[in-house]
Amino acid sequence: MSYSHLDVSQLLDVYRSGVANPTEVVSSLIDRINHLDPQLNAITELLDDATSQATAATEAWQTGATEGKPLLGVPVLVKEKHRIRGKVVDQAVPATGVESSEDHPIVARLRQAGAIVLGRTTNPEFCAATFTDSIAHGPTKNPWNTTCSPGGSSGGSGAALAAGFAPLATGSDIGGSTRIPASLCGVVGYKAPYGVVPGDHPSTMDWYRSDSAMARTVSDTLLMHNIIAGQHRNDPHSLPQRPIVPTRATGKRIGISFVLGDYNVCGVQINALEELQSQLEQDGFHTTVVNPHWSTEELITTSLAHFGHILAPTMANAIEESNATVSDYVVEFISAAMEHARRIPLFKTFEMETRIRREILNTMNDVDVLITPTTCKESYQAEAISDSFDHDGMFYWKDYLTIAFNIANRHPVLSVPSGVSPDGFPLGVQIVGQPYDEGSVFDIGMHLEGNRPWDHPFTR
Repeated sequence: MSYSHLDVSQLLDVYRSGVANPTEVVSSLIDRINHLDPQLNAITELLDDATSQATAATEAWQTGATEGKPLLGVPVLVKEKHRIRGKVVDQAVPATGVESSEDHPIVARLRQAGAIVLGRTTNPEFCAATFTDSIAHGPTKNPWNTTCSPGGSSGGSGAALAAGFAPLATGSDIGGSTRIPASLCGVVGYKAPYGVVPGDHPSTMDWYRSDSAMARTVSDTLLMHNIIAGQHRNDPHSLPQRPIVPTRATGKRIGISFVLGDYNVCGVQINALEELQSQLEQDGFHTTVVNPHWSTEELITTSLAHFGHILAPTMANAIEESNATVSDYVVEFISAAMEHARRIPLFKTFEMETRIRREILNTMNDVDVLITPTTCKESYQAEAISDSFDHDGMFYWKDYLTIAFNIANRHPVLSVPSGVSPDGFPLGVQIVGQPYDEGSVFDIGMHLEGNRPWDHPFTR
């Protein structure tokens, strides 16, 4: 029997009924990964103790020791950048590797909930790309089309979910790194507001970042998010937990932005959003077309200057101290970011970010949520070759409508599937909420999932 297509609630029903147990499910998924991952390259390693974790979960189900374990026996995959106790973390740059003495906070919480940490998924070097390719692991491929990228930087997690390797996976998002793979792989990815999900200090000092839940369904994403969210002693910026309880989305006012300023969004994405808007109107929602007053160039300049003051120097220092060899895209990113930082002092970036945050608030003044495409195009090449830096004469970040909501990182953003293109590629939209209004994005996401159900053809 195959379990690769089951969501979390279905998998738990299988365990409760005794149709199968975690040991059988994990064995089946490991066989699937060993068979399919050579074509996808989404998994860096399977954990040696996955089978023993499954055995313990099976015994817990058999003895009724399930209380307080909402994910008992549910396999989860962990993005390579997230620490796992006893494993080396190097963010796909082996020379910088350090063995972890403890789990990342979200990994620890998943374990506490009973989840089985099955393996680790690929990310680009230092998570510094919107594709997933590295010298250490090579390119990760998209199950929908193996000539194409699953996106990045959580591309391994997106590809693994789409391929049915596990029902849950971790992601992270500092510029779109959860939402982009979710869109390109036809799955769900959530960027929580800053501080809601705890991270690792000192990376938590960067207010663009978020650690994330990814799944194939909105309900599974919400379940995982409620488990990993909440204040943690190691993260001074983490906030007390406010569990999200879904409600009916009736009465929500929805803003639709087709190009989010002046992004060069392709016709396929525009058409898909028009169809979604029409469906929402038929469902009784009031929609309004809105558009923020900014240029994509302003967003890129602001974010690169920010990264040039914080992230890029950290990366450059790690490379220098370890004498690491890195890909051209890492060198390109560090160079571009630090050049922006040389021209724009940190205090000036605060002013630039404030203008963008206020513009989002103005754009959303009369709506509860905003819906935009997640990406400009329907697909991107898998390998990190030279034209990954330059799409149509523009810096490659300009192909993704995500960075504004890292600059304004108090807004929750949920990326969900919006359809399939005529060429067979999954499409996605971002649902953006008012600051810290997480419930609204999940309410709309669940409505779309229920009224426009999406398929996962590569999980079977």
